[in-house]
Amino acid sequence: MEEKILEIKDLKTYFFTNAGVIRAVDGVSFSLHKGKTLGIVGESGSGKSVTALSILGLVPRPAGEIVGGEIWYRGEDLVKKSNREMRNFRGKKIFMIPQDPMTSLNPVFSIGDQIGEAIKQHQGIKGDGLKSKIIEMLKLVRIAMIEKRVNSYPHQFSGGMKQRVMISMALSCQPEILIADEPTTALDVTIQAQILKLMMEIRQKYNSSIIFITHDLGIIAKICNDVVVMYAGRIVEKADVVTLFKRHRHPYTKGLINSIPLLSRRKERLLTIKGQPPNLLDLPDGCPFEPRCDYADKKCADHYPPTELVTDHHTICCWRWREI
Repeated sequence: MEEKILEIKDLKTYFFTNAGVIRAVDGVSFSLHKGKTLGIVGESGSGKSVTALSILGLVPRPAGEIVGGEIWYRGEDLVKKSNREMRNFRGKKIFMIPQDPMTSLNPVFSIGDQIGEAIKQHQGIKGDGLKSKIIEMLKLVRIAMIEKRVNSYPHQFSGGMKQRVMISMALSCQPEILIADEPTTALDVTIQAQILKLMMEIRQKYNSSIIFITHDLGIIAKICNDVVVMYAGRIVEKADVVTLFKRHRHPYTKGLINSIPLLSRRKERLLTIKGQPPNLLDLPDGCPFEPRCDYADKKCADHYPPTELVTDHHTICCWRWREI
C-alpha cells in the first residue's frame, strides 16, 4: 500500500478585503503519496497557488487567513503550527519552487551565498565543507563552470539557470515534498524540457513527492501520477492521470483538454471555453461554472453539486456528469 505523506482535509483559505471576502480556497481535500507526483491544474484564480502557500503557512497576512480545514504531514496538523514552528518544516521537509525565478533570488547576494544560507540553516555546515556542498548542489543541476559561477549574481544568470539554482536549493535541504508552482512558465520549450527532466530525476533519486502546479495539461500528462482540477477555489474533478485524460466527466475538464492544440487539428479553429472565470467576490449559489457550461440546467444554477465517487480513485463535482 502506498504511503500517504500529506493529506489535506476541507481546507478553506479566505482573503478579507474592503470589497468583501474572497474564498480563494473553499473546501479543498486531496492526498499526496510518497514518491509520487500530484498535478494541480486550472485557470488563473482557481486557487492553485493559494493552496500551495497554505501548506507552507505563507498566506499573505493580514488579509489572508486559513479559516478551516486540516493539513496533515507525518501525523502533524500544520494548520495548528505557529510561524516559528513552521520554520522546522519549510525548506527542510517541504520546499516550494516559486513561480517566477527572476524575482525569487536576492539581487545583492551571490548565488553561492544564497544556496549556502539554506544549507547553513538546515544542515549546520560551515567553512570549506559549506563551499564544497554548494558546488556539489550546483553540479547536480548541471550548471557549467561552477567554480566561477558560484560567485556570480542573479542578474548574470538566464531564467533557466535561475530556476536550476532554485532547484539546487531544494536539493540541498533534501525535502520530502517539493512544491513546484508553475516552474516552467517563463522558460522556452527547450529549457522547460530540461527542467522537467531534472525534476523527474530528483524524484527518482531521492524518492521525493512532488506537487506540480501548472496551466499546461501537456506537462501534467507527462510527469504526474494523479491530477486535481480546480475551479473557483474548489476541486471539480480528481483522478489518476490516465483516467483524467481518457474518462474525464466534468465539463470544465473536458473544455481544458479540448483546448489543447493538436497537430491533427491544425486546420481547425482552436477550441476554447466560452466566457470568463467568475468573480470570487460574488460567487453564485449554484455551480460557478454554470454560465460557461454547455450541459448546465436550472438545477446547476440554483444548487452547488455534491462531490460524487465515480470509481475508487475518481471523484467529480457536477450534477450532469453521467451525461458527459
